Amino acid sequence: MPFPYRPRYLLIVTKDGYGKRTPLEDFKPRRRGAKGAAALREDRKMGGVALVGDEGDILIVTNKGRVLRTDVKEIAVISRTGRGGRVIQLEEDDHVVAVLPLQP
Repeated sequence: MPFPYRPRYLLIVTKDGYGKRTPLEDFKPRRRGAKGAAALREDRKMGGVALVGDEGDILIVTNKGRVLRTDVKEIAVISRTGRGGRVIQLEEDDHVVAVLPLQP
């Protein structure tokens, strides 16, 4: 099933609440045997990832049941090697478990 919108970015949110939108062009196709492209530092763990466009909202869900709905435009566009900015403030022993795009 094709996307009803044109995804332009890979949205990455780490378990500790940092996020960024990276243009899909930053991820080049690899040949067989390649090790892929790093988008996070080794000390960070993935909380959620989604394909997003320029419009719409996203939901960020934590393991304690908190849900944050925010506009995609509020998350910075940063290169593949960039750290990203704080997207959600987390309590102790809380971490991001899912990221869900809500497109218009």
